[in-house]
Amino acid sequence: MNLVELLVSRVADYAIFALDVEGRIATWNVGAERLKGYTADEVVGRHFSIFYTEDALGDGFPDRELAIAAAAGHFEDEGWRVRKDGSRFWANVVITALREDDGRLVGFGKVTRDLTERKRAEDALRESEERFRLLVSGVSDYAIFLLDPDGTVASWNLGVERLKGYRADEILGRHFAVFYTQEDLRRGLPDTGLREATAKGRWENEGWRVRKDGSRFWADVVITALTGADGQLRGFAKVTRDLTERKQGEDALRGVLERERSAADQLRTVDAMRREVVTMVAHDLRGPVSVIQHLLDLLLDRWSELDDADRLRKVQQARDRTDALGALTDDVFDIALIDAGRLEVSADRIDVGAIAERAMRDVLPSDQAHRIRLNVGPGADAVGDERRTWQVLTNLLTNAIKYSPGDVPVELSVGRSDDQVLVGIRDGGPGIAPADQERIFDRFVRLPQESAALGSGLGLFIARQLAEAQGGSISVSSAEGAGATFVVALPVA
Repeated sequence: MNLVELLVSRVADYAIFALDVEGRIATWNVGAERLKGYTADEVVGRHFSIFYTEDALGDGFPDRELAIAAAAGHFEDEGWRVRKDGSRFWANVVITALREDDGRLVGFGKVTRDLTERKRAEDALRESEERFRLLVSGVSDYAIFLLDPDGTVASWNLGVERLKGYRADEILGRHFAVFYTQEDLRRGLPDTGLREATAKGRWENEGWRVRKDGSRFWADVVITALTGADGQLRGFAKVTRDLTERKQGEDALRGVLERERSAADQLRTVDAMRREVVTMVAHDLRGPVSVIQHLLDLLLDRWSELDDADRLRKVQQARDRTDALGALTDDVFDIALIDAGRLEVSADRIDVGAIAERAMRDVLPSDQAHRIRLNVGPGADAVGDERRTWQVLTNLLTNAIKYSPGDVPVELSVGRSDDQVLVGIRDGGPGIAPADQERIFDRFVRLPQESAALGSGLGLFIARQLAEAQGGSISVSSAEGAGATFVVALPVA
């Protein structure tokens, strides 16, 4: 053994040993035995990765060290290493590539030094500085205290006492969940905070917290995990700030904005309805008024030239247009009641069959009664408003007659199904496309085939509102070119 080999083998403060190109241990000195706990015959020939933690092995760190040393000539690192007995120490490691004169790699030299005490001192200082910073910064505005790893309160300051109302002797040793609302406790929020702070280093949350007297305040909370030199969790630092005034201001502003948005929406809706009403009135009132004016002018100018039959016919025509104006006025009045929430209906026992028969007589003159076929079954008494039910049926019958050819009768049936009285009105008209079968119940909607027909586009909307106000409904089934069937359902008496 030459002097160099003798020197290396006797050094006790450093673990100095050689590795072959595969990373297997080739030599061992006294310092290595003292530091790592293995004797030479226990370790020579084994791979040097036995000194590494499970995490480092999982990342393939030992092989990466050798690769870097072979490429760069040497590699230096600090990290946790493992002794024979399983204990860990903080090591400074230098690996040097060993090459022949021709550059051929023949192995590695590895020098390891134990820096555990220095590491502990640095970590202790860092932890002390962090705790000090957390405890003293912003004490007047923040509640700052420490928790044990299980969430037990371990320290208390004046800021926390002022905010939460507990004295130190009342809270130390208790779990910090005492500050949380029952809602948050049921969903496990305190444990969630500790779990996420442990996993990610910190957890931040805003929400309601509870003082000693039971009052609530809106808190901004930050929980920071505190770990020791060995990487183990030592506890948590918890910083709480009272943001109740800010929360109240934000809520108040949000409420004002929501009310303003709601008012703006209502104004837009009212304005749209106003435009629709103006358009409808301008269109649907102008026609009947113009006809009435023309007929009256004709009667005035040619009264002496007309015989009694012509005079009667002109007066009847004027009366028909007056009826149309009256119906339009009624529709507009009903819309106003509906929009104002003032539509009133009674809940009496009514004979729906009798109401249907009266509606049939009212919508047709006696000489055209054959255009409606009525079929009334038993048990047709319902709960509702007689006048409003008549209004619904006359509206639907008028539409059915309007769109049915003169030689195709309208089918009107009244019967009972379970707890409902059903009135069916089937016409022989052009039918309604599936896409339009709900739309026709909106206000001012008139389908293309209705453009030449009289009407305000309000009738079906009002009819549905009246039926639903009585606890009933109106539905339609139809196919284009095959007529339509409207069904009114009212609750059985």
